[in-house]
Amino acid sequence: MTEQQRNGWGPYTVILTGTLSGLSAIMLGAPSEIMVPVLGGFFLLGAALRGLLPVTGAGPLAVRGRTTDVVTLGLLGVLLVFGGLVMLVPRDWIIG
Repeated sequence: MTEQQRNGWGPYTVILTGTLSGLSAIMLGAPSEIMVPVLGGFFLLGAALRGLLPVTGAGPLAVRGRTTDVVTLGLLGVLLVFGGLVMLVPRDWIIG
């Protein structure tokens, strides 16, 4: 592995570690209402890193074009955050 290939793994490792930690916490009994937005936050972090870092620094986050990656990760992150926050709304407010 060359030096250039090794440098790009930092952001990917941060996001992978955060996502696996969140999923592990949910599996171990942490409330999903809290952990799902945390997972969404890590996807938003991935979108921000992909948008800000150069192509050589993005490493495995650079799958497609920059715009496509940022929109995909950002949309998934926003939907996870929104979905987790919707779970916090009392059921009586939704059903009536």
